[in-house]
Amino acid sequence: MTDLAPDLAPTWRRTRPPRALRHLDSAAAGRSSWAVLDAVAAHLRAEATRGAYVAAVEAAPALDGAREHVRALLGWQPGEGVVAFVHSAEDALRQLLLRWPGGRPAAVAHPRGEYGPNLAVLSALGIGTLVLDGPHRWDPDAFARALAAAHRPDLVHLTWLGSHIGTVQPVADVVAVCRAAGLPVVVDAAQAFGHVDTTGAREADVVYGTSRKWLAGPRGVGFVAVRGPLAGRCGPLEQAEATVAGRVGFAAALAEHVDLGPAAVHAGLAAVGATTRRRLADGLAGSWEVCEPPGEPSATVTLRPLQALDVAGLRADLVATDGIVTTALGLERAPLEMTSPGLRVSGHLDTTAGDVDALVAALLARS
Repeated sequence: MTDLAPDLAPTWRRTRPPRALRHLDSAAAGRSSWAVLDAVAAHLRAEATRGAYVAAVEAAPALDGAREHVRALLGWQPGEGVVAFVHSAEDALRQLLLRWPGGRPAAVAHPRGEYGPNLAVLSALGIGTLVLDGPHRWDPDAFARALAAAHRPDLVHLTWLGSHIGTVQPVADVVAVCRAAGLPVVVDAAQAFGHVDTTGAREADVVYGTSRKWLAGPRGVGFVAVRGPLAGRCGPLEQAEATVAGRVGFAAALAEHVDLGPAAVHAGLAAVGATTRRRLADGLAGSWEVCEPPGEPSATVTLRPLQALDVAGLRADLVATDGIVTTALGLERAPLEMTSPGLRVSGHLDTTAGDVDALVAALLARS
């Protein structure tokens, strides 16, 4: 067994239940550790034996610690701004827009590669959008020109790392452009948080994300962090009625991430992505295209078929027949940028060369 992130793979593997499948789907949901599972179970037992509201009060220190971990991972100062727990990243965006000072924004500007479900939230709330055209990998100068040419929006929304392709965008540079224009900036870090260095968000007004992806915390938990004057002007973002056990599990996942060392995790995931891209490109030449550059510093790898293919059906068959979990990418992931479907491969620190080679063999057998 050859680990793609040998420095951290043994720890990652030892601290969670053994895999029943080859899990190459961390961009959808990571595999939680024993510590996360135990934290969730312990809180549920406390609710059953001591009462849910008593247990929630007792969990407050752990949740406050989690808020500080979020701040630190965003490059914020201790106690800076407001960190609220919500149900998901999508819920974070919705709650923020519903509680935007002065009422819902009239217009939100975003790059062309915006995540489809985020666009759906904006549409459902009756909020208009402005597409800031430019290259797929944002160029700050081109972004500034597009912003200057557009009708002035109420805010700019940026997705740090897309669901449809593993490009790590230069968020810090683009946030600086927006701030120079005097515009509030909201950053979707759902795919970036726990995956890449997110301290570049220190100048953003709002950052939101989720527990279940690269941090491998429970599903049904997200966060939204608001700083600066906006923090005191938004309405309350955190709902009191929630699955507190999930928030406690998120706190445990954050603590594990900090203990492992965020920089080491980022480097390990980048190594997983680089080796996965190389092995897939070598093994699938002529039938699939690897979309990202070889050295893209993310573990998200996107395959595009070179012939017409039912990617959703293929993904289901890979699970059922080969025991390999990936994600089928339909055009709804980024409807303004995607032109063809793809298959997303997103291993974590315990991914092995054997996992990737098994995927290559399974895809070749179907080509």
